[in-house]
Amino acid sequence: MAARHPAPCTDDPDSDLVAQVHNYSRAVIEAELRRLARRAPSLRPDDLDIIDAALDELAESLLLARLRSMPQHSARLKRLFGTPREAS
Repeated sequence: MAARHPAPCTDDPDSDLVAQVHNYSRAVIEAELRRLARRAPSLRPDDLDIIDAALDELAESLLLARLRSMPQHSARLKRLFGTPREAS
């Protein structure tokens, strides 16, 4: 199954936090879709694409859109995703 949006490595400390969260959420969604496809082999690729789109929309509306609107919290949030703290 082709990924809807590629999820490149999130280990780059210079990467934007929104991009890191997007990449992380895509990796989780893709892993869950693979698991679902194994557990429910009757699901067609079109079914999985619909589920993928729904999960992608959830990640966008619940995480990414809110993160974009709260840049003042980005330093604290970066710690959640393992990015190094900036020198104080």
